[in-house]
Formats: sequence, C-alpha cells, structure tokens
Amino acid sequence: MTRKFRLFLGLVGFLLLLLLLLQQVRLKPVEKNGFLFGTLIRITAYGPKAAIAVEQAFAEMERIHRLTAQNQGIVARLNAEAGRKPVPVDGETFFLLQRVFRLAEATAGHFNPIIGALVELWDFDYGGKGRLPSPEEIRRVLPLTDSNLVAFDQKAQTVFLKQAGMKLDLSGVAKGYAVDRAWEILQQFEVTGALINGGESSIRVLGERPGGGPWRIALSHPRREEWIGVLYLESGQALGTSADTERYIESEGQRYSHLLNPFTGYPPTDIMAVTVVTDSALEADLYSTAVFVADGDNRERLINRLGLEAVIVDDTARVVMTPGMKAIMNGEEGEEFP
Repeated sequence: MTRKFRLFLGLVGFLLLLLLLLQQVRLKPVEKNGFLFGTLIRITAYGPKAAIAVEQAFAEMERIHRLTAQNQGIVARLNAEAGRKPVPVDGETFFLLQRVFRLAEATAGHFNPIIGALVELWDFDYGGKGRLPSPEEIRRVLPLTDSNLVAFDQKAQTVFLKQAGMKLDLSGVAKGYAVDRAWEILQQFEVTGALINGGESSIRVLGERPGGGPWRIALSHPRREEWIGVLYLESGQALGTSADTERYIESEGQRYSHLLNPFTGYPPTDIMAVTVVTDSALEADLYSTAVFVADGDNRERLINRLGLEAVIVDDTARVVMTPGMKAIMNGEEGEEFP
C-alpha cells in the first residue's frame, strides 16, 4: 500500500467521522422549558447553532410575556387611561394592536381584544374557580367591549380606549405572538428543525422532525383519555386550540368556559374544543377562539369565510373537521363539515 493511498484512506475516514459527528449534532435535541403565559412553554431545536438559538428564542418569549401582561406594562397603562387620554406606545406594540384589531374585525367581532371588563367580571381561574355573574351585571358591562371605541392615531402613535372602564385583554393572542417571534429567531439561526410548544394549545414547527418528514403532533380529546388523531405539520405551520378544559366554572351541572361570546357576554355551552391550523401561531390562537365562541351555524360560516382548516369537538363529543384538516390528519376518521 503506497503512502499516498494510506493518506487518501485516512482522509476518507476523517471525513466520514466528521459527517457522523455533524449528524449526531443535528439529531441531538436542545431543549428549554419554563412557565410563561400561565402554562408550560417548551422549545426543542436541532442543529449546530441550536443552543444559542433556543436561548435567544426563549428570552424573546419572556420579553413578550412582560410586554403583554394584563397587570403591568403597556396593557395596564392603556386600561388605566381609558376614558381619559390617548397613550403613546412603541412601534412594536402599535403594529401588534393594529394587526390584532384588524384580524378581530375579520372574525365579525367574535374575537374581541377589548373584552377585558367582561372577563374580569367572570373572574375565571384554574381548577374551576370563578363566579357566575348576574344578567344585569353582564348587561352593564357589555357596552365596555365595543371595539369601535378604540382609536389609533398613526401619526402620534397613540392608542385610546375612549370610555372609562374599558379593558384591553391580549391573553387570546399573546402566547401565539410569542411563539411566532421565537420561530422567527430560530429560523434566523438556521436550525434544521424545531418545535415550539406553548402549553399544547399554541404550537409552531420549523424544518423537519428528526429522521425527516413532517412533525407529528398528537391531538388529545377534551374529555376522553384518547387521541382525536395526529396532525402532520409542515415547516412554518402552527396550530391553535381553544377548549373548556382548564379555565372554567361549573354551576348546576353546566360547565362555563373562560372563552366568552362578546355579543352575549356568556360562554358557549355546545362545544368542547376547536383546533385550527394556519401559518401563524397568533392567527391560529385568535381564529380558534373566534370559532369556539361563535354560536351554532356561525361557526361553520366563520370557518368557510376565513378559509380555515379546523377540527371541532361539540358538546356530545362528536368530532367534525374540514376536508383540509382531515388531510393534515392523514385521513383520520371524523365527520366532515357539509
């Protein structure tokens, strides 16, 4: 064996070893968990820059948690100045609020970011804690949820809640927005694959899962100890789930979810859960909430008008889904919308 041939074999071996090490780095997950937005947040990513990418993505989610918290920061300032004067906001907040109100308008008002006074009246908490307001209390608060009484001044970059007692509530979109921002940071670091899981109800994926192919997300039934099915999500896709399983109260055998219909002031009682798949976690969260609170036939009309892919579990535990969602769930059994 000549010296050149031995050097060639050594170089080939070194390159094979390097490729093996790079493959191991690509397949080794980097994870970070933490409690934000009232739930467990988990980021899992793969790739040579995954460690720094995950740290920065999680730090961004923490920043947004502080930015959108109900009792501090800009939300608290806007609510405190309701009926008094416009409040200057930074560019990010101004753009975010404009986007949320624009998307809310597209839902025909079924998602309402100015519903805070009504949510406060019900005082929902985890573990079935809260109160059932009287019809008179609800009638008195409903005028404070009129989104037409919110003024945006583009030039001055201010937001004004025109009536005293109005309350902005970003809890329906804050987590989804944070998931989207984390996704953008992970994409900048060119990770090979990532899963951002916001308490199972706000999820977005990037790249491929380890071993290749779409990410597989199991969707649990809101009442039964079983899966509705598995969603096969491509890079960039997100899901949002709204359900009556965590924050609710029960009165005289009836469960009342924390998700309120902004027109009636009451939560719907004919539905258990909605999951929507879109290309944005913020939009998935917003639309799943809108579909959940819409009553009766308005749900199907809303899904069709917005072009959503959705699966619904009604109060009888019946599972109904759009044809597109059935395809995302790889042909899983379940009724289709007419």
